Amino acid sequence: MFGECSADLRMVRVILKDGFFDDLSYHCKIIRYIEEEESIYLLTGKVDLPTFSLDGIYECTIHTEDGPVICTGTIRERYWSKAGRVIVFRVENGFYKNNLN
Repeated sequence: MFGECSADLRMVRVILKDGFFDDLSYHCKIIRYIEEEESIYLLTGKVDLPTFSLDGIYECTIHTEDGPVICTGTIRERYWSKAGRVIVFRVENGFYKNNLN
């Protein structure tokens, strides 16, 4: 569904009381989407994995041919693979289109 799309990941809220809020947006590439698990696997490029907090709520903007699609969720895993630095984003609030009208 979202294979080979690009995405922007941005923290919108911190779960921990004294957690660090990162207001930067990170450009990623989707390498896999598992609909049954509502999981999106993202390549982070050169961004270090600890930059992505496991204690935050993120907004993921997916750039598709039909326009941007937005969802919110959490990061469940961060790991290195042959493909590069990978994060597993778990969708918690479905997909919706960003209408500017």
